[in-house]
Amino acid sequence: MRKYITIFLACFIAVSVSSCLKHGLEDLDEYSGCDVTNGDVYWRYFGDNVIPVSGEREVKQVRLAAARSQDVENNTYTIRYSTNNIPEAERGNFTESKAVVILTISTASTIKPIGDAPALGVPGDWSKDNKYEVTAADGTKKVWTIVVEPYQ
Repeated sequence: MRKYITIFLACFIAVSVSSCLKHGLEDLDEYSGCDVTNGDVYWRYFGDNVIPVSGEREVKQVRLAAARSQDVENNTYTIRYSTNNIPEAERGNFTESKAVVILTISTASTIKPIGDAPALGVPGDWSKDNKYEVTAADGTKKVWTIVVEPYQ
């Protein structure tokens, strides 16, 4: 009986993962957008609480207040941040060389760092301008310069 159930399941899986539709589908347009559309700066630090399971101190994250500007002509995206919402006791520890930056890019595009630019979403050196290549779904590419600086 077990043998018949196994054969039945194998046939069922083989039929369910195949498609009957082989042609006649309309071609969809590929996205051509390759822009940086938004960005945020975060500061991560250790809190006072200890996680019982691991015994490690908890990691906290604060999204910094920021003003953003996009210069499409020169492919530059600037994030001007303020450290006012970092807790007072932690504010003195903030440094751009360990900030976390997250970018939003055009639909269906990809982004990769150029040279020594830090990976996005993890602490990295933002004390200097960093370059990223954004590639649209249709293959169009743009190199963007990301500038992270404090309010003046």
